[in-house]
Amino acid sequence: MSRTASVLLRYLAIAVIGLLMAVPLLFMLSGSLKSAAEVSQFPPSLLPSVPIWQNFADAWEFLTPRVVVNSFIFAFGVILVQLAISIPAAFALAKIPFRWTGLILGVLIIPHFVPGNLSLIPLYVITNELGLLNTYAGMILPIGGQCAFAVLLFRQFFVTLPKGLTDAARLDGAGWFRVLTSITMPLAGPAMATYCSVTFLTAWNMYIWPLLAAPDPAHRVLNVALAPLASGSNVQISPAVALAGAVIAMLPVLLVFVVSQKWYVKGVAGTGID
Repeated sequence: MSRTASVLLRYLAIAVIGLLMAVPLLFMLSGSLKSAAEVSQFPPSLLPSVPIWQNFADAWEFLTPRVVVNSFIFAFGVILVQLAISIPAAFALAKIPFRWTGLILGVLIIPHFVPGNLSLIPLYVITNELGLLNTYAGMILPIGGQCAFAVLLFRQFFVTLPKGLTDAARLDGAGWFRVLTSITMPLAGPAMATYCSVTFLTAWNMYIWPLLAAPDPAHRVLNVALAPLASGSNVQISPAVALAGAVIAMLPVLLVFVVSQKWYVKGVAGTGID
C-alpha cells in the first residue's frame, strides 16, 4: 500500500507541476480565439465566449507565407551547416589518431564560457565586410559555424562505438571517409536526431541575429515579424491576433518535437546529456 501511495503521489506531483507549466501555453491558446476586449479584461476568462477563428487568418495574413518559409530556411540551413562541419570533425577527434587532440578539445570548450551576445558585434562586422547582409548566407553561416558543442557531442558518441568496427573496415581497405559514411553515421541516428531537434528549436527561436543580419522584409523570420505585436507598437493589430501569430510560430516546433520524441529520448539515454 505504501508503494502504491508513493507512486500515486509521484504522478500527482508530475500532473500538478505539468499543469502549472502549461498555464502560459493554455492562456495563449485561449487568447488566440478571443476578442481584443476579452484578452484585456480582468480577471481573465479561461475560455472564449465565442471562438473567433478569424484571428488565425488575420495573423497568417500579417506574417505572410514568405516569413514562415524564411524561418524554415534559416533553421534547416543552420542544422545542415553544423552537421556538415561537426560530424567529420568529431569523427576525426574520436577515431583518427593524431597529435594535439587534447589541445583541440580544450579549445572547443572555450566558447562555452563566452556569452553569446559578446560575439554579435564581431559577427556583424565580418558579415558586413563580406557583403552578406540581407542574404540567407549571412544569416546562416555565422550561426552554423558555432558548432563547438556539436563537435563535442558527436565526438563523445563516436568514442563509445566499438573500436573493432572501424578496425575491421580499415582492414578491408575502407578509407576513413567510407568508415564515417557507411558505419559510424548510420549508428549515430539517435544522437543526430537529438541534436537536430535541439538545434532546430534554438534556431527557430532566434531573434537578435536574424534581425541584425537580415532586417529587410524579404529575409524576415517569424520572431522578427512577431516582435512589433509582442511589444504592442502595432496598435492596428489586436492582441488576440498577436497570440494567434504566436500559436502559428509554435506549431512547427511542437511538430518537430512530437516526430522526434522517440529518437530524442534514445539520444539522451545514449549520450548521457541531461
